[in-house]
Amino acid sequence: MIIGRILLAAAIAASLFVPAAEAKMPGRVSGTARQRAEQACYGDATRLCGDAIPDEAKITACMGKKKAQLSPECRKIFDQGL
Repeated sequence: MIIGRILLAAAIAASLFVPAAEAKMPGRVSGTARQRAEQACYGDATRLCGDAIPDEAKITACMGKKKAQLSPECRKIFDQGL
C-alpha cells in the first residue's frame, strides 16, 4: 500500500521536508499526492505508530488499527488508499 511507503519516506525525510513545507505554507497542503500525504500523516505516524517505523507493513497496519485517532487530513488520505 502506498501509504506505508509514503510514511516511511516521510519518517526518513521529515526533519528536512515537513518543517520547511509548513513554514512556507502554514495551514495549506499542496504539492504532489506524496507530499500531501507526508504533510498530513507524518505527525500521526510518529505519534501513534512510531514504534513501527521503518517497517512499511507495520506502519500501515498500525494506522489502520488507530484510524479513529488519525487527524482529519490524514484520515482522508488513508481512506483514499494512497
